Amino acid sequence: MKSTLKTIMFSTFYILMCGGALAQAVHESTKQPIGLLVFAMVMTPIIVSICGGLPVDFMKVNFNNARDN
Repeated sequence: MKSTLKTIMFSTFYILMCGGALAQAVHESTKQPIGLLVFAMVMTPIIVSICGGLPVDFMKVNFNNARDN
């Protein structure tokens, strides 16, 4: 329960932060590289997860566990 709440809070705050950054970038007077900003927002949690110890082929492990059951 505690880890689920932590995950939900982190996800919510991250999405709000990304939305705020996008809104700020759209309202700037100079052109901003929105595509690069979105790419960085998507890749940041993935890179942090991999560097934090999540195996790169984590989907394969989940698929094998579901298939064995």
